[in-house]
Amino acid sequence: MSKYITLLLNFLATLFLLSCNQPFDPRAPFQEQLVVFSVLSTDRNAQFVRVERNYMPPDFDPLAVVADKAIPGAQVTVTDGIATYRLRDTTLPRLDTSRFKSPLHSFVMSPFSAQAGRTYRVTVQSPGLVSATATATVPSKSFPSMGITVSMVLDNPDGRDGNAEMLFNAVLSSSARGYVGRLYVDYDVLIGSDWVSGRTEIPLAFVDPKVPNLKYVTYPQMAARTSTGFIALAFKNSVYAATLNSISFDRYKSNKLIFNRVVFQILQPDKNLFNYFNVAHAYRDAQSVRLDEPMFSNVAGGAGLVGAYALDSLVHLLPEDFAYNKK
Repeated sequence: MSKYITLLLNFLATLFLLSCNQPFDPRAPFQEQLVVFSVLSTDRNAQFVRVERNYMPPDFDPLAVVADKAIPGAQVTVTDGIATYRLRDTTLPRLDTSRFKSPLHSFVMSPFSAQAGRTYRVTVQSPGLVSATATATVPSKSFPSMGITVSMVLDNPDGRDGNAEMLFNAVLSSSARGYVGRLYVDYDVLIGSDWVSGRTEIPLAFVDPKVPNLKYVTYPQMAARTSTGFIALAFKNSVYAATLNSISFDRYKSNKLIFNRVVFQILQPDKNLFNYFNVAHAYRDAQSVRLDEPMFSNVAGGAGLVGAYALDSLVHLLPEDFAYNKK
């Protein structure tokens, strides 16, 4: 009896294995659609929209596809509810040609600067594909300001305590979902016979105040909007002075140099750009390996991102007799 039972089990196992001998593909059925990417902004007079089509890579390797999937013949429009603008085709140089050799194809609207507080709708149409649409609202102005003693530190950093803080403030837009504040110093340097403009970002603080080395500093990072919308950033005078020293006596030791101004900038992303940023950066954990990164898209009828940001600046002019100038 046990012999017949064994034969029957072997027969059933063989049938099971034969029935399972079917090709398996974990990918969902492929459906071609538009992929749209655009970030509208207030700080430039040209706005760009990238339009491509998705694809199914062979052997699960997307890098094996070396042909650009841009759609030059697409129709791209942007409307603010009052006027509608049709974007024109253009090409841009591709900085990295290790995979794609052709120039970047894009659609451009120029001259045009996104207006703070306005909502824009981007629509893309291409024959044979479902139309794609998305909206983005540009945050309103943030009105950056600085503490009453900051100008004295900026004008004479060596005459102030290194621990003195330079406090910069802003009131964020209700439509902003995050912010990042940055401090820059602008200057002109004589290189050969030409005066060249330069800009250097001032770090927020030294990693260790006991080790005042510009190799070990922290910079402001993107953060979520506070409940009140009021934000404050405190920069250390010691880091400011170290940055000026590095520019004047290390980088351009033998060049004539004139420091012009210090600029505090507030960048406010809308909810689309902020969410996209978080998805792209939240899982960059050096202590773990994750393969479950989600995809963010706010494009109806397709995939991609249409976001916006507002950039506001506070400018402080430095004195003509600034101590770090070299005329």
